[in-house]
Amino acid sequence: MSTKHLSIRFRIATSLAAVILCWFSAVTIFAEATTPRTRGLTEALASHSQTSDAWLVDWPAASPLRGDLLSNIALACAAPILELGRVAMPSEMRQAQQQALVLAKRSVSLAPHSSRTWLLIAALQVMRSADEAGVEALKMSYLTSPAAADVIPARLGIFSASAPIADAELKDLARGDIRLILTRRSDMKDAIVRAYRRGSPQGKAYIEEAVRPLDPEFAASLQ
Repeated sequence: MSTKHLSIRFRIATSLAAVILCWFSAVTIFAEATTPRTRGLTEALASHSQTSDAWLVDWPAASPLRGDLLSNIALACAAPILELGRVAMPSEMRQAQQQALVLAKRSVSLAPHSSRTWLLIAALQVMRSADEAGVEALKMSYLTSPAAADVIPARLGIFSASAPIADAELKDLARGDIRLILTRRSDMKDAIVRAYRRGSPQGKAYIEEAVRPLDPEFAASLQ
């Protein structure tokens, strides 16, 4: 093959690579600009205000290769549902719940290290039903970031209020969150209080059991 033909092929290949890079850059910039800037999952669970970026949740195609941006979109879509809790919801809310779950699952397929997104999946699945998928998603939130302070409050809240309280492995993981708060992050004790207040009877009993050996006075104050 002549040098001229090789040169032409090289130019074609580099031109195609440049086009692909330009496309990816444009899509990434567009995604960064249009993706909603969400609150943390803890705030979404605790707040009763609607997200001001709700009109943007119809733009998942803007970030097809960015798991972090898809996670933001999923959380923006899920925020009103998380605020309702496990109450009966209209059909459009159920559709939004399913959309948020699909987006969150797509996000972790691209960014499986995101503890926050696994926690969002757990919250949505536990809200819908007490199935094994919700338990496994909650476990993944622990395993990907066992000591992440920003997700501990929401994680304890979901654990204490739902069926996964019966899972032995999750009980040990939740005990680790409680131990971390009481031994190293006393400023986060309110997270235990909130989890206790919103917990099921079994969840409340387990929190008391986990807290009592480390801080008997605090355990007594929970009741």
